[in-house]
Amino acid sequence: MKSLALIFFLAGVFLTPVLWAEDLFFMEDLMAAQKVAKSTRKLVMIDFKAEWCGPCKMLDQTTWKDKSVILTLRDKAVAVKVDVDERSELAAKYSIHSLPTVIFVDGNGNEVSRFIGYRDAEEFLKEFSKLEES
Repeated sequence: MKSLALIFFLAGVFLTPVLWAEDLFFMEDLMAAQKVAKSTRKLVMIDFKAEWCGPCKMLDQTTWKDKSVILTLRDKAVAVKVDVDERSELAAKYSIHSLPTVIFVDGNGNEVSRFIGYRDAEEFLKEFSKLEES
């Protein structure tokens, strides 16, 4: 029984960072994310990306896996990933011309801010904190 508890504990310790990154982007449907954001008084963070985009993959491997980024965003925003090749109409609506582009919108879909290009965790949090102040 103790060995089973130890196995679950160790699995939790080693799998938690992987699960945290997946938990950051738990919604794919922007309309559903906006409803959640509206009811919880959070922003929606839309990460516009593409499979062929190197800096987008860097965001996925670094910034979006950073514990501080995850905790901050979970508390303040509902995060959604949008592939511009699959959702070209949405990319056009928000005038996406460079990748990665991260847009923050309110619960009604009105743009509040945007970050264009790769940001490491520290840079992202610094810019995000300025967004919160305004």
